[in-house]
Amino acid sequence: MLNMIRMELYRMVRMKSFWVIMIIVGFMNVITVAMNDAIMDNEEIQQAIAAAEGSKDSPAANIGMNVSVKRNSDGSYDFLELIGAAARGMLCALFVGIFTVLYATADFSTGYIKNYGGGVKHRYHMVFSKATGVLAYTLFFFAVFIGSSCLGAVIAGRRLVFASAAKTIEIIGMQLLLHMTFGLVIMALCLVVRNNLISMIISVCISANVFLVLYSLIDKGLKKLGWKKAAIENYTVSGRILKYGADDAKMLGSTLVVIAAFTVASFLIGSVCMSKKDLA
Repeated sequence: MLNMIRMELYRMVRMKSFWVIMIIVGFMNVITVAMNDAIMDNEEIQQAIAAAEGSKDSPAANIGMNVSVKRNSDGSYDFLELIGAAARGMLCALFVGIFTVLYATADFSTGYIKNYGGGVKHRYHMVFSKATGVLAYTLFFFAVFIGSSCLGAVIAGRRLVFASAAKTIEIIGMQLLLHMTFGLVIMALCLVVRNNLISMIISVCISANVFLVLYSLIDKGLKKLGWKKAAIENYTVSGRILKYGADDAKMLGSTLVVIAAFTVASFLIGSVCMSKKDLA
């Protein structure tokens, strides 16, 4: 098991896409903060943004990504707002999903999995080792994302304001756990489908909030059946990513339940598929 985990971690850092994504994220965040400063100073753009936000009266209007970081009155940036806006805007989920698809399907597309899969006694060990790689990537990604975002604010000449340590650790920690779980869900999808194109399309659609339309249709059906407060989005990982930290609502306990449920389900589904299907 430990050898498989080491192999997966080595394979992860050897992938060109790993370093390409990290470099893109680093440069993107520095540029984004500078562009956000220019946008915040442009009254016409601010009016257009306000008008667009006021017209969001349907799930379809929320399709796509909207990452808008608000400055404080003194021109400083709130650290939680700087990081949380990108996390809740599904920008981090997009990069986590893209790499997970490339990483989880790489040894299937090359056939390398046949070289070591046949000698594994329990195939769920392969799922666990892949999951370890996904978790390690997400942790490394968040470190780069947070570091480059802070660097962008400093380069832009803006001061960072930090909330209490407890609140900062809770929100950033829960967003990290939610994104790790999102990566595990996409990994399980890859093991079921074993097609990087289909997996990539689904991952991008979730990150772009396309599935909100589907959730809305399901909610309408459930309400007709008697569940008046149906909100499927609240029971999904992507829905929790969108909402956690946006307000002061108590979501810690229920979010941990969602994380645990999807983590266990992803591992079980991936293990069953790896055990029942041929390593082709």
